[in-house]
Amino acid sequence: YNDDVFGGDKGNKNTNNKDLFLRLKEGSNELRLITAPFQYLVHKYKKDPTNPKDFGQKIMCSQIHGSCPLCDAGDKAKPRWFYGVISRETGTYKILDVSFSVFGDIRKLARNTQRWGDPTKYDIDIVVDKNGGATGYYTVQPISKEALSAADQVIKDNVDLDDLKRRCTPITAEKVQEKINKVNGLAPGAAAATPAAPTTKVAAAAKAPAVSMTDDEELPETFPDYDGAQTA
Repeated sequence: YNDDVFGGDKGNKNTNNKDLFLRLKEGSNELRLITAPFQYLVHKYKKDPTNPKDFGQKIMCSQIHGSCPLCDAGDKAKPRWFYGVISRETGTYKILDVSFSVFGDIRKLARNTQRWGDPTKYDIDIVVDKNGGATGYYTVQPISKEALSAADQVIKDNVDLDDLKRRCTPITAEKVQEKINKVNGLAPGAAAATPAAPTTKVAAAAKAPAVSMTDDEELPETFPDYDGAQTA
């Protein structure tokens, strides 16, 4: 939690199972964090930005490899974080995908060492208010400190950290372009739907991802396409 939040190089075996992800519902979402945060950078690409019903598709940023078609098109990447968690509603392991606002609130708890400290030492409740606007959409509330139960510890001991690391591994510029083309309904090998990325080492070394720290509302329509979206 003391690391720079812009670093982009930062489970279970069912790595492409959407049910593995915890979808935050309206109201209370009580859970226990059982891993450190795993950061990645992502773009939200819209086929038709003028269409209010086009909520966009999330595509990982490839700039760490030297180029990114979406960065080149002027779209700023957003940092997000994966956590391994225990859902108190189901008592099972889930992956939680959060934006900067939730991560920032958890980090505040972690840095409040006198009262809270390490957020894996107590449950938290992420309250979702879809009418709360940009600053009130999420509220992170700590719950009194309590040790993990024996069942909780078994879940924690079996978390696949390599799976979380894999999900955060940036994809290549070619993969980004493939995903852009797929959103635009273009066949494999068709002309690029966005300007081609620079390929020389000189151009790559001169560029860094432009990062936006603003949050998008987590409407159901904006839920990430996890089926392969995070696969290198």
